[in-house]
Amino acid sequence: MLHPILIVLLTALATPILQATDIVELKSGKQIQGKVLSETPQYVEIEIDASGRKIVRKYPTRLISEVRRGTGTESSASSGAMLPKRTEKEVLQLIETTGGQSPDWLDSTPLRYPKTLDLSWPKPPKGPWNNSINVGQFIWDRVNPNPGQWRNGVKLMHHIMTVQSSDREVVQRAMISLGTMYHNLFEDYARAAYWWQKAGVDRGQGEPHAMLHLANCYFRLGSKELAKDMLGRMTRRPLGVIKLLGDLGETDLALRTAEASARGNSAVMSYLYAGDVCRVAGRLDEAEQYYRKALAASDNDKRNKNHAQRDRGRAQASLAALQFFRLSPKDVADGTYSASSLGYEDQVAVQVTVRDGIMTSIQVTKHREKQFYSSIEDTPRNLLARQAFAGVDTTSGATITSEAIINATAKALAQGQR
Repeated sequence: MLHPILIVLLTALATPILQATDIVELKSGKQIQGKVLSETPQYVEIEIDASGRKIVRKYPTRLISEVRRGTGTESSASSGAMLPKRTEKEVLQLIETTGGQSPDWLDSTPLRYPKTLDLSWPKPPKGPWNNSINVGQFIWDRVNPNPGQWRNGVKLMHHIMTVQSSDREVVQRAMISLGTMYHNLFEDYARAAYWWQKAGVDRGQGEPHAMLHLANCYFRLGSKELAKDMLGRMTRRPLGVIKLLGDLGETDLALRTAEASARGNSAVMSYLYAGDVCRVAGRLDEAEQYYRKALAASDNDKRNKNHAQRDRGRAQASLAALQFFRLSPKDVADGTYSASSLGYEDQVAVQVTVRDGIMTSIQVTKHREKQFYSSIEDTPRNLLARQAFAGVDTTSGATITSEAIINATAKALAQGQR
């Protein structure tokens, strides 16, 4: 048994230690959190926690804008991420100066794609679904679900822009896809914003989801003002706006938006988003009310049967996990615990290790998700940083998978409740 004084010290120091993480900020705007091991004029080495595994990464100084030791940037009240704070001008300059630079791995990445792929990328696609012919379907089926193919996907988009340079529509489609890849797969917000701006997304060209994710880039790069301005200029608002408003700390506005959307044809999804917004804000009683509203609305859901069944399952899973969201790792006995919760395709299983009242490892041990993007590493990392469920948002673009990881982690901790 630990000495009482040691227990008090561990309790008092747990949050400062986790918040006082070292941060290596890349010129792309992406931030790497962990423990800086060494700095030289050529490289910075940092040890990071990737789903419970300690990994040492080395970054060339030419790619780094700043190294902050033991302090960090402001932590958003509604996000598990440590976020920078920049002026609008600084964010736009960052996007312009670094976003257009190719990542250092691009030149060495081989160009590989099926020779049957139609690089003219007709829209709408011709014929039945075929991921060996249609570029969009190739990205969806064979690039997105395979992290080993992510860099190749970026390479392919650059290749298409070159070989189809005379077709403005295809070039714009490739630019928008580049923005989506950098945002969803790499969390490289400066490059994502650069390509979306180049494609005219900031001027209303492209799908509403691209505008929404561009607003998220502005937020993640350090300007809530630019993010709010982009949201204000959107004439069509996908339901993901509810989540982003919550991430921005605009909880009440997010809930009003959800209620308005629920009066249309999106009641179940709107209430699910509202429940997540309340959970992130720590308003758990309201979260329960919204999850129950989502469950009730699912009885009258006339959409695709599979989608309706999945969303009903999500509401049930969130309600089941909600009772454990008030748990703290300090309330859990040392040990390793496993649980699962419903994702997009099937159950997502996690394994959580607790030592001395601190979650030391969260690993996704099994899943069948396809469009999981960065959520498999991102969500456990944010949970470990927070050591709580309030304040940890879901990963943009992979909300359902991220939601499942959060729910499964809460259920796992409950097994060790003292």
